[in-house]
Amino acid sequence: MTIDAKELEKMLLSRKVPGLEDTPFIAPHYEGYSIANLPATFASMLGAEFPEAAPPLPRELWADLADGIERVVAVLLDATGYLALKSLMDSEPDIAFARLARQGRLLPLTSVFPSTTVAALASLWTGRHPIEHGLLGYTLYFKEFGVVANAIRFTLTRGKGQETLEDWGLEPDKLLPAPNLPEALSSWGIPTRVLTHQAYVKSPLSQALHRGVDEVKGFVTASDMWVLMRRMLEEHKGERMFLSVYWAGVDSISHLYGPDDEAREAELRNLAFSMEREFLTQLSPYARKGTLLVVLSDHGQVNTPLDRAVQANKHPQLWDALALPPTGEARISYLHVRDGKREQVRSYLEDELGSFVVLDSEQALEAGLFGTGELHPDALSRIGDLIAFARGNAYLIWGYKEPELLGRHGGLTPEEMLVPLLMVRLD
Repeated sequence: MTIDAKELEKMLLSRKVPGLEDTPFIAPHYEGYSIANLPATFASMLGAEFPEAAPPLPRELWADLADGIERVVAVLLDATGYLALKSLMDSEPDIAFARLARQGRLLPLTSVFPSTTVAALASLWTGRHPIEHGLLGYTLYFKEFGVVANAIRFTLTRGKGQETLEDWGLEPDKLLPAPNLPEALSSWGIPTRVLTHQAYVKSPLSQALHRGVDEVKGFVTASDMWVLMRRMLEEHKGERMFLSVYWAGVDSISHLYGPDDEAREAELRNLAFSMEREFLTQLSPYARKGTLLVVLSDHGQVNTPLDRAVQANKHPQLWDALALPPTGEARISYLHVRDGKREQVRSYLEDELGSFVVLDSEQALEAGLFGTGELHPDALSRIGDLIAFARGNAYLIWGYKEPELLGRHGGLTPEEMLVPLLMVRLD
């Protein structure tokens, strides 16, 4: 069966969010075409099952490529949106990503909501929707500790960031629902191995995500990442395996310069070149046998010019009505509102500023933005009373520091929500 990527893209772009129909926003496709559907898909590809997870992608998208495979190598390029990658491939048809897509298949999926790394990676490792795993943004209110904390490093968002929630008793390996993908695969005799930057190997979030992983190795740059990938496949050739590889460079560059800056495309070109030179051309036929390479992402990015920042503490009508500083993401903010101040906050953001559209948090839950399933016990306290969705290139920050990042994500625009799924057999 021929899979029409254009028709799939058209279908995903047509998905309107209840309550936000007059916006260009699109809804996550948790029913079968989102990154939350990938863990069960990877398990199915390897002849295993992951019944606790969201269902696999429709078989017609991948079954012909997965016939007889023994290893799945999933390379996640953080913040590499589908639309941006496709544009680069169209303009440079000889780039390695484009050639791999012609040999295999490139399709769009949706990210989860919010379209941000912590929520997306939690879904990619557990197969659960954000409503179930509870890691709902970059900064979150942890009511058990009474603080707002960074959900990647688990450090307090104010202060010098030296004390972590682990110091206060947080146990990362108990943070996410069980079983996760490595545990599910292990019950079928399939080991999981991970390559990530050496700075992330022992981070609290990695400890939470990588529960049950058989082996974790850290790299320094993209060059040794591809070398380590090749070595790992050669060392374990002929063995069943799920290998997960995470590269944050595209995200870092896009935050710093903006996703439309030439530096982002330069980073993708460098990745494509080193992937081909250090990995693909040197991989032995035996190591290629039964190996499926999957290149994917967690979300995209949009440009966020400095003059589009709304600094909350410089807007007294907003700041004084909040019980906590905005949490979640700058592009999609969770607002904990003082009693009786909901309409004041809503009116200020929507009418006075005109840069946001605001939903009651309960309405966002009912609309299925966070997915379906059992509500995480801390989900309601983490998403607050209202959710502010940024229009255009706007974003909401606390305002204690001047804005610096020229690219951000978290919202529901197609640039943020559509992500690539590139699958190709290496044998």
